[in-house]
Amino acid sequence: MKKIKLYTIAAIASLLPLFSCEDFLDLNPTTQPSETTFWKTENDFNMALAGIYGQMRSNIYFNEQFGLFDALSDNMYAGHNEGSSGDICRGNIDSNMGGYISDIFKNAYSAVARVNMFLQEVEKNTTLPVEVKNRLMGEGLFFRAYHHSWVYLLYGDVPVVNKVLTMEEQYILKESAETVYELIMQDYDKAIENLPDITYSESAGHITRGTAKAFKAKLMLQHAYKQGVPDIQEMTEIISILESIEGYSLQPEYSDLFEDSKQEDSPEIMFSVKNLAPNAASGYDMYMTNWLMYCPLRNLIDEFELEGEGEWKGSAAALSINEEVLNGTDDEAAALERAKLFEGRDKRLKATIFHSMRPFPEIRAIVGETDFTGFGCYKYLQRNLTLQKGDLLDGSVSPQDMIHMRYGYVLLMIAEAENEVNGPTQKVYDAINSIRRRAGQNELKAGLTQDEMRHKIRHEWRVETALEGLRYFEMKRWHILDEIENIKDPKFVDYQPKFEEKFYYWPLPQSEIDKAGGILIQNPNY
Repeated sequence: MKKIKLYTIAAIASLLPLFSCEDFLDLNPTTQPSETTFWKTENDFNMALAGIYGQMRSNIYFNEQFGLFDALSDNMYAGHNEGSSGDICRGNIDSNMGGYISDIFKNAYSAVARVNMFLQEVEKNTTLPVEVKNRLMGEGLFFRAYHHSWVYLLYGDVPVVNKVLTMEEQYILKESAETVYELIMQDYDKAIENLPDITYSESAGHITRGTAKAFKAKLMLQHAYKQGVPDIQEMTEIISILESIEGYSLQPEYSDLFEDSKQEDSPEIMFSVKNLAPNAASGYDMYMTNWLMYCPLRNLIDEFELEGEGEWKGSAAALSINEEVLNGTDDEAAALERAKLFEGRDKRLKATIFHSMRPFPEIRAIVGETDFTGFGCYKYLQRNLTLQKGDLLDGSVSPQDMIHMRYGYVLLMIAEAENEVNGPTQKVYDAINSIRRRAGQNELKAGLTQDEMRHKIRHEWRVETALEGLRYFEMKRWHILDEIENIKDPKFVDYQPKFEEKFYYWPLPQSEIDKAGGILIQNPNY
């Protein structure tokens, strides 16, 4: 009922003229609801706020394509070169590109514009109860920080838009990346101060204090690393913030996190883009099956351990695989050989990846698409609904929510920060072992060095969150994005990524620089 209520309001709110602007810094819609008829009651503000939440759902990069950020890393390839991700990984990056390079920039500022108008009206209002006004301000400030964080992470020096702009100031100068970060932190801090301290499942799908703390810490973790070296003082602060989050725990069964019927009351999910079929749904199942956009690379499959513990690579089971057959032209023989890769492995492998164009052997195999790597994304697929109805493979009717923050991330962040500050303390072991126990893996052996624990933590980040859109940002903060050049997929031999140091920040879209008439300056080396 919570999800239905939220998205009934969101559907109505999406019709408001308030949410109709197009261009990146064309920040003021030409038509607005009249102040004599709108912005009066709490319901008016809730409808406008639902539109801000609904924009996350309507933006495919935050919904069904959110996991495709992994295609910018060593985890996967995106079929159809979706979002120009294949071009980005091949080093063909320029300011005139579509997809990620242009769309993230434009969408983020479009979202900020809506939030600024909302915040302006909340601040002006003198009739709302104080606790309601504080909550609305908190949610609006969270989203302004959230969307600014995307352009900060991907482009570095960017404009900061913290008010409704006039027609005379539609384009503004860039701020340094450090200034942008500081202003984002201010918004997160104000949001945390104003938001209710309840869990996400108790909030009817709204941002809460714990959620905002987790996102603040997540951005701090990115900021704390300089050329891959962490700032110990900042890491210490991250631990304190994360340990102040209360009320969450791991979902007992890992795969239940991604099953629609198990998400609403999840003890682990801290924020998600909520979908509700058929009117507020996504095309996730279709993207991962009939369109085969999510194509995991072999090196990701090899990262998953043997069941219990132990590296797969170099094991007797790994050495028994006939690579020639597995990557050969006999599809049936290849499928039988490929199935051996999934035997006796960390159970998160089967919960994350399928192989040989057969996500569900009980129904038809995927047809009409190129099987680039031999693997596909199983995570988030709605197995029961697909088997019952069959239509999830063919349209934008997928009901599952797209997770953007969960308590598993919090535990991994605590482990990473604590290990860098104090080495492999019991706090690190407790956080990592709770993740491993849930997966059915053995606890880590005592006595690991800091370097050995760092390797284990980074391994858990990769396998626990595979195809959830985080790997690119993990590699970015650890300053190892150049390692994508080492990808040599045995089946997808034509894929040869290239990387240059300047790619740590993308170019600003040339179309926006042209519109700005000299106010926006392109990033260096583009």
